[in-house]
Amino acid sequence: MEKVSFTKRYVLALSIIAMLSTLAYFNLDKLISIQSDDGKLINISGQQKILAQQIAFHAIYYKIKNLKENIVKLEKNHQLLLSSYMSRKIKKIFFEEPVMLDLKVTTYLNHAKRFEEYRDGRSLTYLLKNSNTLLKDLDNTVLLYLNEAKEHIEKLRKVEFYIFILTLLTLFFEAVFIFRPANKNINNKTKEIIEERNYSEAVIESSTNAIITVDNKFYIKTYNKMAEQIFGYTKKEMLNSSLFEKIVPNIQELINHETKNRVKESNALHKSGEKFPIRISFGTSGENDDIHIVANIQDISQEKLNDKMLQEQSKFAALGEMIAVIAHQWRQPLAQLNFNCMYIKKKMKDPELVKEAEKNQDIISFMSDTITNFQDFYKKTEVRNFNPAVSISLALKIVESTLKLNQIELKQNIDSKINIHGNPNSLAHVVLSIIQNTNDVIKSRKIKNPYIFIDLKDTSKNITLVIKDNAGGIRVDPIEDIFKPFTSKKKTPSTGIGLYMSKLVIEEQFHGTITAQNHPNGAEFTITLPH
Repeated sequence: MEKVSFTKRYVLALSIIAMLSTLAYFNLDKLISIQSDDGKLINISGQQKILAQQIAFHAIYYKIKNLKENIVKLEKNHQLLLSSYMSRKIKKIFFEEPVMLDLKVTTYLNHAKRFEEYRDGRSLTYLLKNSNTLLKDLDNTVLLYLNEAKEHIEKLRKVEFYIFILTLLTLFFEAVFIFRPANKNINNKTKEIIEERNYSEAVIESSTNAIITVDNKFYIKTYNKMAEQIFGYTKKEMLNSSLFEKIVPNIQELINHETKNRVKESNALHKSGEKFPIRISFGTSGENDDIHIVANIQDISQEKLNDKMLQEQSKFAALGEMIAVIAHQWRQPLAQLNFNCMYIKKKMKDPELVKEAEKNQDIISFMSDTITNFQDFYKKTEVRNFNPAVSISLALKIVESTLKLNQIELKQNIDSKINIHGNPNSLAHVVLSIIQNTNDVIKSRKIKNPYIFIDLKDTSKNITLVIKDNAGGIRVDPIEDIFKPFTSKKKTPSTGIGLYMSKLVIEEQFHGTITAQNHPNGAEFTITLPH
């Protein structure tokens, strides 16, 4: 080496460094490109879940304009996924048994288009029955895209590692044979490493999931911005603390029972004390005493809420279909029984027997009217102009027998002549939900002389519906929490839609408001509907 001139040695060293730097640049550029492409595919695949849910949601509520828009988006995203590069695993999910996702999405879209164009009931039934299965397959597809993205990044990290090793070797030989130029190059490389580290931290901070890293003593070492948003604690409060078990109470159990990269759902605690559902997976970095556990956490409150709403919609659709079948099966026998009573009454001469025959006719008429009431309550109706008194009457027909059975006095002051625009059955479901809740409270608390008072009146700009009782009031603090999701403590199912869904119906369908307050003897719900 001494026979080689300093300039040549210097040029050689610089050439090697330049080559390694170029490789690092292209590797980093490829990493960014792959992350961008994978991110787009993951985003599109994730959108498929939301669009599939929204198609079922808009279909059940006959929001045809929104339904049509989501069909176009779902079809466009599906074509983008099909036209993108697919690995063998992804192709198998899309085109091979047992999943055949391409066929499922295409069939789902065809039924959605058919329902959008012809209002085909069979297509609506297909959408409701298959939406959950499709969501699971889409979930699995998103997870597969995520795993493949991780594999791509891991491969490029290995390449980056090899480049890093070669760089260190080059710096070593420069330190031995070039001295000062080597010192300069070492400083430059140090700057490059710091920049790469900053880039990695920027990626973590920009993640849409909470990224939390703990060391082997369970002290938090990484806590990104999304973690601050999800849990309410600041980075300053969490770093170098042992508060991980406070925000995820069963974290030790999850880690002990979960394998690397396996996803599990659990509950977490916000700083305010509010519990919410999360999806969490774990990874590790380092070895032996330096090992770190990386937790990737996603807040799935909205996802759970959407699932609950779809279940409620499916429940009403199933009830409607069941009642339609009962009505079809019972109409003819009831008509025949009524005819037989009329015939027997004509043939009888004993006044007491004639009177009994007339009672039987009244019973048959009551049964027929009951079937009609339930069928009207659960059938699909179009949006139109109507008076809220229609919805109140429809809801009361459903609970009339229950109120009489529990000896609940019904008081009414219906004084409204102005119409509103919307779906009469939707408002009837809200009224039914409030009355059923009151009925349950009266039974559980054994209220003496119970009553429910319904007051409907017009004002200059609105129609006000007040439902009041003497059941002892609402025992929730703050009282507004009764309209939040996942707060019901009922152990038995209800035919109502729940107070959270009631609030959504009033605000989104009727552009009104619903509030609750206590008065000296009980609770009072006030629904304000614009003309």
